[in-house]
Amino acid sequence: MDKRWIALVAVVLGVAFGVGFRSSYVSGIQPGYFEKQEAPAYGVGGGEGFAAGMSKDVQEHFKTLYEDLQ
Repeated sequence: MDKRWIALVAVVLGVAFGVGFRSSYVSGIQPGYFEKQEAPAYGVGGGEGFAAGMSKDVQEHFKTLYEDLQ
């Protein structure tokens, strides 16, 4: 009986892993997406500014885009 429970748990965990991996792969959201600086609406904490991980060229690009909107 114990071997059957262990086998059942192993199969259930394997299926759960496969379903989770497949849903992540199909949805396009890869692991680590929500920790990126580019996704501030999803809870990136630390109090860092929006441009903390951007190069100076990219910062200037966004600055000119913002000025063009004004």
